[in-house]
This record gives sequence, C-alpha cells and structure tokens, in this order.
Amino acid sequence: MRVRPTVSTAGTRPRRFSATALVTVLVAAVALLGACGLPRGSTPVQVPPDDVPYGLLATPTTSPTPTLTPGVLLVPGTIYLVDADQKLVPVDVQVPAAPAFPMLQSLLNRLAVGPTDRERARGLVTDLGPASTIVLRNVSGGIASIDLQPNSQDPSASKLPIAVGQIVMTATSIVGVDRVVFVRAGTVLPVPGPDGSMTADALVAADYDGMMAPGQPPVDRTVPLPSVTTAATTTTTTEP
Repeated sequence: MRVRPTVSTAGTRPRRFSATALVTVLVAAVALLGACGLPRGSTPVQVPPDDVPYGLLATPTTSPTPTLTPGVLLVPGTIYLVDADQKLVPVDVQVPAAPAFPMLQSLLNRLAVGPTDRERARGLVTDLGPASTIVLRNVSGGIASIDLQPNSQDPSASKLPIAVGQIVMTATSIVGVDRVVFVRAGTVLPVPGPDGSMTADALVAADYDGMMAPGQPPVDRTVPLPSVTTAATTTTTTEP
C-alpha cells in the first residue's frame, strides 16, 4: 500500500496572515495621513510666509547667497560694528537690491538698529548712540552726504571717532560711494577723524585702516542697481 506524503499547511498560514496584516497596516496609515490634512496632489503648494514657523525662512549669516522674499530681492551688504578692543569689524547683512541711494539708506538704517543678539554673542557692539538716526541727504560724484542727527544719547567724545568710522566704512562698502561728508542743515559739519582731530574733509575707507580689527578678510563691495533718471518735477502751491 502506497502512502501519500502529507503536506503540512501549518507553515503557510502565518505568511498569509502577515501579508494580510501588512496590507491592513498600510491602508490604515494612508487613511491616517489623509486625516492629518497632508496634500495628496503632486503639484507644489506655496505656503504664505506668515504661516511658516519662526526662523525657518531666515537666511544663515554664513551664506552670502542672495535670498528672495515675497516681492523683494535681497543682496549681501556690509555694516561695521565694534569689537571689545574698539576695532571695526565688517558684518554681513542683507538689504533690498536697489540703486545706490536707497540701498545705502537701508544699510544706514540697519547700522542704526545696532547689533542683533547673535552679533552681541560674538562680542560686537556699536559706538553709535541708542536710537541713532542716520539720514542720507545726497549721493553725488561718489560723495555721500550724511546727517547724523543728534539725540539725547549721542556717543561720548571718546567714542565719536569709531562711531564716525562705522558710518564711513558702511557707506563706502557700496560701489559708487567712495567718500563721506557729514552735513547738518545743508552745511558740511566737522567731525572727529580717525585721530580724533576735527575735520570737515571728505573721509574715505583708507582713513580707517588703522582702526580695523586684525585678520579681517577683504570685503566685497556691494554693487547697486543702476539708477533710473527721471525728469524733475516742480509743484507750485498758490495760497488763496
């Protein structure tokens, strides 16, 4: 009598059960993802900047790459702060791409704000007074006319040469701005030069070579957009 071999099915049942369980888990995971509101389409969706968590759109300070923000092209710029030894230190910032005049005013505004928390952590400060107001009056022939408006907390006399240097070096970091004069009410104002003596002469970046922190790499001057020349318009108001 021939005995047919028997085939045990005990080993196959777990495999069928595992495949079924795996399919069940995958279906449940897909359903869970759908319930979480994740997009199912393949088309990229632009998230409004206000909905992005804090800091995720910030540009790293170590990257000199221009960054786009909604409607504004940002380009690398440079302001000058002061280290613990009262030496000038270039700091990378970003400003809107613009012609020389508005670009320089943006840099001066950023300089007036003072160091950020991250910059203070590097030991950088400013010798400009708190809430300083730095107004660019004119840029012509490579000369920037700047009005450092007085306030109740102006820099002390000992810090004025460095404060002036911060402004001169920041201004001349833009291509096309080579010299700086300080003005008030349309008149050139004498200011302390690098050696502390008063001068009404235009100041240049080379004047401050001896006030730079050692070991600083060369700074690439920011190139502004070309200026757009428009016809001057005069408005006359006639009083009744």
